[in-house]
Amino acid sequence: MITRLVSGALILWVSACAALGVPAPAAEPWACRDAVRSAAIHAYALARNRDDQRAVILLPAGQGAADYEKETQRLRSKGARLLDLLKQYDAEADKLSAPARPAASELNAERVAARIEAADACAAKDGK
Repeated sequence: MITRLVSGALILWVSACAALGVPAPAAEPWACRDAVRSAAIHAYALARNRDDQRAVILLPAGQGAADYEKETQRLRSKGARLLDLLKQYDAEADKLSAPARPAASELNAERVAARIEAADACAAKDGK
């Protein structure tokens, strides 16, 4: 009788110790992670590209320069909003490796706007 109790306790103890070493299953990544991350990266890259261009182009003072700066700031704001959305719904977002800078051919207003629109549509479809 005592042998059964001791062996039973030993079996329970060994199984409990083995269960502690098993890692918890990783949370599934957010379905829109890649689309949102890509849109944010492209928005920031286009804003940075516009900053670089602003340093070498001559814009007349006044409304033209103000509009250029306003559009650049809008792109930064969209990128920040998308990054906040990514961090809010994807727990692993901070652990992702740094992305490569997009190619210059991908950095035009229409393509970036399409990426942002696709990311927003994915997030809306996903209920976020």
